Amino acid sequence: MNSPRLLLTHGWGFGPAFWSPLLEALGGVDAHRLDMGFFGPPRLELPPGPSGPWLAVGHSLGALWLLREALPQLEGRLTGFVSLGGFPLFDVPPGPTRAMRRGLGRDAALVLGNFYTACGLPEALHPDVSSADPERLAEGLDALLRWDERERLAGLDVPLLALAAEDDAIAPPELSRASFPADRLVMLPDGGHAFPFSRPGICARHLRAFMETL
Repeated sequence: MNSPRLLLTHGWGFGPAFWSPLLEALGGVDAHRLDMGFFGPPRLELPPGPSGPWLAVGHSLGALWLLREALPQLEGRLTGFVSLGGFPLFDVPPGPTRAMRRGLGRDAALVLGNFYTACGLPEALHPDVSSADPERLAEGLDALLRWDERERLAGLDVPLLALAAEDDAIAPPELSRASFPADRLVMLPDGGHAFPFSRPGICARHLRAFMETL
C-alpha cells in the first residue's frame, strides 16, 4: 500500500496553521489541511476520490468532526484514524462550555485568550484572533455539547491511535481513558491540550511509528 496522505482537522479555536509544527517535525509527508472556519471561510470539502489512501488525524473537536462528517465519506479510502486530544463524546460537565458560548458575543478575543491559556499555551504562542468569527465558534461549542459519535468509533474498521496528555485541562485524562481502548491509547506526561502544536516532536514520533504499521 502507498504511504497514506494525512487528512488533518484542527480543534476548536484554532486554524490550519495549528498543524505547521507537527508537519515540520514529520518532514515531507503528504497532507491536506481542512479549515473549520473559526477565522475565515470554512474549507471542509474532502479531496475528491479516488485519491488516497487517507489517514484521518483530528485534534479535539477535529477528531469528533472527522468521526461524524468525514469517515462515512472516506469508506474504502481510509487506512487509519488518529485522535490527538480528541474524544467521541465530550463527556465533561457542560457549565464551562456554555459559559464560553455566552461570552463569545461579548468578547470573543477574551474567551479565546482564556482558552489558549487553559490549553497550556504561553501568551506568545496564542494565535491571532483579530478575524475570529463568533458565530462559527459558537457552532463549534454547540457541537461539543451535542455530538455523540461513540457508536461510530466502536464500529471503526481501520487501525486506531489515540494520543492524550496527562495534564490536559480541556479533555482531561479520565475522559481519554474512558473514550478509547487502553491498547490504542498513549498518554503523554505533559503538553496540555495543544500538545500537537507545543510538543510536535514526540507527537511526530508516535504518529510515524503508527504509520509504519499501516
